[in-house]
Amino acid sequence: MELKDIVAVSGQSGLHKIIGRTKNGLILETIGANKKFATGYQDRVSILEDISMYAIDGDIKLSEILQKAHAAGNVPTAKDDAKLQRKFLVDLIQLDSERVYDSDIKKFFTWYNALIGIVDFANLVTAEKDENTVSDENEESETKEEKPKKVAAKKTATPKTIAPKNTAPKTNSKGAGASKTTYRPKSV
Repeated sequence: MELKDIVAVSGQSGLHKIIGRTKNGLILETIGANKKFATGYQDRVSILEDISMYAIDGDIKLSEILQKAHAAGNVPTAKDDAKLQRKFLVDLIQLDSERVYDSDIKKFFTWYNALIGIVDFANLVTAEKDENTVSDENEESETKEEKPKKVAAKKTATPKTIAPKNTAPKTNSKGAGASKTTYRPKSV
């Protein structure tokens, strides 16, 4: 499974696998619990492939961080001390401590432990780079094969004569502010 198939939904715990699409959202299955549910347009869904963390040198994609953490070994769990978790990420990716909250770090370790048996961490970054190079090659071939667009011939229009507008202000015969229709009660 790849990170593009796994999502996090705000307000719901855990990670979810995309199994289908609906008219207004996605059909998801909770990883580990095998519960299926549909999201609506009001749900905030984040695809793990699009998530990144702030580092001192810039943003680093989640796939790279997961791969580095797996290679480093001795990864803290979500229940460990927040200072230990932060120190691990600062040493691993030069995490920008001022911009990343403890809750985000805890969420990262929760996700890491949930993905251990599901995702092959060694191939995360290489698969992502392969997809990017394929899409870049497709874009290059599309730009090379573009045909010149045909330009439509301009139509010549006959000049129209314009009648002068009546510039006199409209007056209401019933006085200013009066409506055109009046209400007359029926006589009894």
